[in-house]
Amino acid sequence: MTENPQAPISDTDKLASVLAELERERQKRVDTGQWSKGVRPVLMAIPQAGEAPEVAQQRALYAYLAEHPDAPKAIAAYDWMAVEVIDPPSTVELPCEQFDGHDARDITPPWRPPVAPASPPAAPSPPAPGAGALSADPAHMNIPARIHDAEQRRTRNFNDDTWGNPTGWPIRCGKGKAGW
Repeated sequence: MTENPQAPISDTDKLASVLAELERERQKRVDTGQWSKGVRPVLMAIPQAGEAPEVAQQRALYAYLAEHPDAPKAIAAYDWMAVEVIDPPSTVELPCEQFDGHDARDITPPWRPPVAPASPPAAPSPPAPGAGALSADPAHMNIPARIHDAEQRRTRNFNDDTWGNPTGWPIRCGKGKAGW
């Protein structure tokens, strides 16, 4: 008699057979609905006024089970989102609420006569010492009127950015050692 000795099974072959058996079991459970392929469903519980959150969860679970009869029937089998509706007091008063109340008061300020017109402006005061020659009266600074008028015109043209006739421009200095 000749016996065929079996070759020893390697660790890789053992792991592959165990993995194949686990995959068959998983597929069998998925097919029967005992194994969920995805994440747990999230149900939303919206408690009514004066209702406990557990009652709202039961109501949401029954509504879900009506659509999915093969789903788990325990509250713990689902993720929950609870929505609480908060009704703050209204900050806007409707027109019918504004003036019919017993505490409504008219807070319009009393009539006042119009303000009297302003008094005429006072005479200009003399310039402060060191205020500059262009802001002072030329008669007090011993500036000839012709030069004062020309400087006023140049200042006005500079401020308005209108240079006017080139004959009224300042006299250029002669060329110095720098040669400009």
